[in-house]
Amino acid sequence: MKFAGLDMIWSVVLDGWRDLMSTNFDQIKYSEVELAIKVGVVLVLLVLLKMLWAFLSRLFDWNKYSMKDSGHPILYSKRMGLLAGFFLSLPKLLLIIPFIAIFFAVAGPFISVIKVEKKFVEARTRLDLKDASGSMLGTFKLSGKSKAEVAMNAHLKFLKMRQGKNDRTAFWVFSDDPYPVQEDFVIDDDLYYLKAYDAPWELSGSSLDSYSEEQWREYIIPRSRVVQVAGQGGTQLSGTLKTAVWLFDEDQRKQEQKTYHGYKNAGKAMLIVTDAAISDFAETKVEIQELSKRNVKIYIIFIDETTVTQDTEQPAKAPELLEEVVSRGGKFFPVSDEKALENAYAEIDRLEKITVTEERKVFTTPVFYKFIFVAIVFFIFLIPLGVSMELLSYP
Repeated sequence: MKFAGLDMIWSVVLDGWRDLMSTNFDQIKYSEVELAIKVGVVLVLLVLLKMLWAFLSRLFDWNKYSMKDSGHPILYSKRMGLLAGFFLSLPKLLLIIPFIAIFFAVAGPFISVIKVEKKFVEARTRLDLKDASGSMLGTFKLSGKSKAEVAMNAHLKFLKMRQGKNDRTAFWVFSDDPYPVQEDFVIDDDLYYLKAYDAPWELSGSSLDSYSEEQWREYIIPRSRVVQVAGQGGTQLSGTLKTAVWLFDEDQRKQEQKTYHGYKNAGKAMLIVTDAAISDFAETKVEIQELSKRNVKIYIIFIDETTVTQDTEQPAKAPELLEEVVSRGGKFFPVSDEKALENAYAEIDRLEKITVTEERKVFTTPVFYKFIFVAIVFFIFLIPLGVSMELLSYP
């Protein structure tokens, strides 16, 4: 128990020593160099004054309390030699080290660390539209799943790809008319993902209460994924695109308001998941042209049921809807299996580049305590040593 205090002091000294040895002194900078120089000049002047006083005292015999003869002459052989005098004065000479350490501590030493932070300065605005018409209930190739289910799963994977990329997104499903899932543009990835996960797979115009339990068990999609909306079931896209035009215009109007504190709009895109079996192409074409005027880039995930893989570079093979999208600078991705669907979303993720700036922040850590530690350690060692030497210097 009686050595517990010493053990603690020794532990603190060891920790301080390890910290000192791990310091890269080349990285240390000083913020108060002028102050340190002034302190150093004052210390040097004090030392010079002390030396001058000692010299003048000897020269003019100012030490009036001293006596030339003590009555006990010292033999020459017993007088202190030069080497002994040096060692006896060594503690005083070594005091320069802690004073130099204090001098560096006064200079305000610090280590600067540069941290690079990525900052999104622009947000991409994207509207996702997913076909929820009756034609999406067909089986997707040999997967045993409906086209609607496969499309939803791939869409969720795409949202995972885009997480953290600062997208402002809205999500609607459509049949003959649009149906909002996330009505306005938001930048909350988690909220958007949950809404996309819970989105309906089918907008049905039929009365759901008329289906028996047996019929629901045989139905290709779960009962919870069907939403009854009067007049739905077909595939008309023009009304949905008209709503898209209104959404982008309204968002632009908000951004132009001085009171709006949203993100700067870096680009606009629209993602449509459909089998392209629409019945109102003429009206849809007009709305595609309107979106093109607003610089909205359109991507179509084409749920392709053909046995031959289509080529996006040869739109003549594609339905009229896809041809029109390509002619307006958009792009479509024909997919006939789940892997191709994932690849299509990965390609869109690559095309939808984000604008990121790197902000360099400098953090400073003061390290004056390291020099104070050196001074304290030397004082602890030199003061007892100096006292011992003084005692030994008396005959």
